[in-house]
Amino acid sequence: MPYLDDAGDLIAAIPAILGFVPERSLLIAVLTDPECDPPPDNAHVFVVMRFDLDLPDGLIRGLAELAAEAVATICSSADSTEVLAVIVDDRVTGPAPQRGSRDRGAHATLIDSLVENLAGYPIGVASGWATAAIEPGGLWWTILGPPRQGLIPDPTTSMATSAEDKPVYASRSELLALIEPDQETIERVSLRLPAARAAVLRRYAASRRDGDPDGGTRWGFQRVLELIAGLDSGRPPTVSQTAEAAALLADRRTRDGLLATALSNFAHPAESLWSYLTRTLPDPERAEAATLLAYSAYVRRDGALAGVAVQAALQADPEHSFAVMLDAALELGLDPESMRRLGRSGAEFVNGLGIDTDWPEPSS
Repeated sequence: MPYLDDAGDLIAAIPAILGFVPERSLLIAVLTDPECDPPPDNAHVFVVMRFDLDLPDGLIRGLAELAAEAVATICSSADSTEVLAVIVDDRVTGPAPQRGSRDRGAHATLIDSLVENLAGYPIGVASGWATAAIEPGGLWWTILGPPRQGLIPDPTTSMATSAEDKPVYASRSELLALIEPDQETIERVSLRLPAARAAVLRRYAASRRDGDPDGGTRWGFQRVLELIAGLDSGRPPTVSQTAEAAALLADRRTRDGLLATALSNFAHPAESLWSYLTRTLPDPERAEAATLLAYSAYVRRDGALAGVAVQAALQADPEHSFAVMLDAALELGLDPESMRRLGRSGAEFVNGLGIDTDWPEPSS
């Protein structure tokens, strides 16, 4: 994460760090202890946490307590004792109270409550700022500390954008659209799932009878690769193929072998298939596709997509072991490079089935 020593620079860097442009949010930047180089008055941002402000008043009043608890967990793992707070809210456009909108007092009260709650851990809030929107030339102002204000530089040219080298979505809504359930297709797929499961089980049973216990998994893996190739050529899966994919991903060995696609030149079309299946499969089958999507996004350092995908997986199946593991890794800020070994293990397993997965890793 970058070192930042100016409020405007920090605010401009937030979209690159989060992976999307936040709106109506309480943002808390967790700082690590400064090193000798750069100077100690600069802030080393470990992670930025986002909390929704667009909530009923009853929930907003408890936001500071909930945020403090979550922040304390991250600070513990990062060995941090200091944070910065930023409020983004288009309902207030400047430090003076605005008629007909949520006034500055509500924001100041929220930050004061956050300071009070974090003090019990103990964690300090070094500074707090607010802005109506994170956009070039937008006004920021202090809501904690001496009164100051300034302009936000262009987020697309901020130092963090280059440092993070990952997608930045225009909004959280754009990000969520990648996994938004398509209820009409889900209903059609659900009707075909029983027949698809039965057909896959028959194929697996036939392979075992023929003395090839791994034949079903080998066939299933190849069937999914065909769907990836088809989607890459502009042919999305049919409803029947989508139902079959759900049945195939129920084989954990197939699912784990498919992690290898995230490290290959097939990474982009494979991720497109996982996104498509996340939108079109019912619960709990959706969890398998969502974890593949989360893993693929994670290893290419798209933490924003990985985060929403793993939450989709946990909503579909709260006890999904792989999703629980990915969620913990994201929460702890585990380096994506360390997660790539899972993909390499998947490739080794599939190679053991007699399928060549000796694909070169993508250059970007």
